[in-house]
Amino acid sequence: MENTEAGNFARTTQALADKAAPVVRKASGRAESTVQQGLGAINDIAGQAREAAVNAADSIVSYTKKNPATALAIAAASGVVLYAAIRTLRSSRD
Repeated sequence: MENTEAGNFARTTQALADKAAPVVRKASGRAESTVQQGLGAINDIAGQAREAAVNAADSIVSYTKKNPATALAIAAASGVVLYAAIRTLRSSRD
């Protein structure tokens, strides 16, 4: 009797596995497709970010060539502000 129950259980389990296999394959394919779309979107965004960085760098170089004194003054002022911020943060930790 135990062999019959074990056999029935094995057949039932196999039947369920056979029915579940196509569903699992379909879900796996959808998941893979979604991942591929996500990776494509990330690559597009990364490309746009690189392009924006290159454009910004070109713009800065162009501005500096046209207005060297103003660019130097901006850089110096930025350095002073950054130094003051760092000094303030260090003194607040002590």
